[in-house]
Amino acid sequence: MSNPVINYFSEFKVLKSASKDFWLTNAIQFCDGLAYFSMITVLSIYLTTNCGFNDVDSGAWFGIYMLYVTAFMFAVGSICDVIGIRKSYFIGFALLALSRLGLGVAPVLLHGETLQWVVKGMLIIMSLGTAFIAPVTMTSLRRYTTKQVRATGFNVYYLMMNVGAIIANALIVDGFTRIWGEVAGKLAILDFGFLMSLCAVACAALLKEDNYAEDSERASGANETKRPLGILLEVWKERAFQRLLLFLVLTIGVRLVFTNQMLVMPKYYTRVLYSDFELGLASSINPFIIVVGLIAIIPVINRFATVRLIIIGMAISAFSLVFVALPLDWVLRVPGIHNVTQAYLLVIVAQIVVFAFGELIFMPRFTEYIASVSPPDKVSSYMALAALPMFIAKPINGFVSGILISRFCYDGIRPKIETGNLTFGESPEFMWVIYLVLALMSPLAVIALRNFLTHRPVLLTATSTAGRAP
Repeated sequence: MSNPVINYFSEFKVLKSASKDFWLTNAIQFCDGLAYFSMITVLSIYLTTNCGFNDVDSGAWFGIYMLYVTAFMFAVGSICDVIGIRKSYFIGFALLALSRLGLGVAPVLLHGETLQWVVKGMLIIMSLGTAFIAPVTMTSLRRYTTKQVRATGFNVYYLMMNVGAIIANALIVDGFTRIWGEVAGKLAILDFGFLMSLCAVACAALLKEDNYAEDSERASGANETKRPLGILLEVWKERAFQRLLLFLVLTIGVRLVFTNQMLVMPKYYTRVLYSDFELGLASSINPFIIVVGLIAIIPVINRFATVRLIIIGMAISAFSLVFVALPLDWVLRVPGIHNVTQAYLLVIVAQIVVFAFGELIFMPRFTEYIASVSPPDKVSSYMALAALPMFIAKPINGFVSGILISRFCYDGIRPKIETGNLTFGESPEFMWVIYLVLALMSPLAVIALRNFLTHRPVLLTATSTAGRAP
């Protein structure tokens, strides 16, 4: 029996035939990933410490940022299908460069309500720029890979994205904080994002718009006479997309767990442990496990069908919240745990590791699957609309997280935890019970509707579309 790890690496041989444009696309994603993952890790704290937002307003405006991403993605995917890859990248990164620089310098020049209004405006601009990047990147990856190398190409994309997340969190977030401090470090991270936007624009300028790895994928002018709204309406009417979208909507509950990594965890870590907790190091554990897992595990689990992987992966990711929801008294009874800090470190690491394993099972090839089942002239539209459930979860959790943090994980709660002056219903652990209930709704809903979801071929195949589906 062949070694799956050796087989995995042998697959990368086919990328020798991949065009320069494929690698430029990955370079664009890597640069933007460094900017995005470092920014998103500190954004909620930045709004509080640098801009004066309270916990509720901080969570609300994080949610509003994602809400506008959702709104803009309705139209942007179809716009990208019409104007092409390079123009879409130029527009997206111009908006991101402006907004990231604005967020990085505004707290230095402005104060009070004026600062907060400018920051709100920059978040809206940044949401429009963010909405451009994901669908056009998926279109670019599909266009510049042949059917034979597409699965491996998307593996490389997901691998590079997580390598970028590791560097962004472990080196940029923690490194900049150590160099410039808790307050100025956040500004430096956003200014770094501006520089990465410029690097991405330079790479985008080198792309060849008319380079198709598969001649059959040329739209043959199909979109030249259509307006973006017309393409959008066509996609919504397609039965295959409607079934796919229902499937994705059912995952919103567990996707709240994903958004917790950026919305709730930074303040949770610094308030139940200590203010100078290394957020970047903690946030880099997840992508590190993903990178290792992509090499060691993915070749094995790709033998299973998509729905089965989704259910198992969602259940594992939801279960990860059990660790942080455990009453602190229970954790303190674990052998080797002698104080509150050790107890929290134990449950935090356990939650991160188990959650990452669940993500690893169902996420990597799902993006490839959506891109592969999309019509050649509507890839950006499909990718934009298929991403909506995740971006719906983010604004929902933006509003919910601010309320829950202000109630169960407010600044100054650690002394009360130390003295035992909190009931379980007043503790941070109860907040995680609420999230656990919401997360479990997703796998249960998918199981309940599994027969309907798998009635058509759209969700019956395995995540790989490169001929390896059983």
